[in-house]
Amino acid sequence: MNAETRDEAMRTLEHEIGILLRRVRRGIAERAAMIHPELNATSYSLLLTLADHGPRRAGELAETFALDKGSVSRLVHQLLELGLIERNPDPHDGRASILAVTALARTRLAEMAEWRRDVLDARLHGWDPAEVRALADGLARFNETLAD
Repeated sequence: MNAETRDEAMRTLEHEIGILLRRVRRGIAERAAMIHPELNATSYSLLLTLADHGPRRAGELAETFALDKGSVSRLVHQLLELGLIERNPDPHDGRASILAVTALARTRLAEMAEWRRDVLDARLHGWDPAEVRALADGLARFNETLAD
């Protein structure tokens, strides 16, 4: 591929990633509201992290999301108030606490995941399984490349 063609391909890729990111941001806000009408997108992201990776200290969440402890504290407070997470004593450090998702949150997140898969499946109804697999494989390779 010559430099001009690669440059054009990179511009197209950058444009498509921009569109995808805008759609993802909007989708996260919509899904947060479906979990609870008062849940904001950042709190939803913290909730997903706890659901996907298990209980964590608030400090770990601050580090993961590159947020200050005060911001995480406010987000955690919202999640606690909505009954989506619970705070438990850290068995290794009595001064600290561990945050974990509640049964309510697990149920709502499971319903959300099923709904999300159904919507995606409906939108990709014209794609054959090989095309879906090729997209998934390409995204996996892209994500691996970005992780380096």
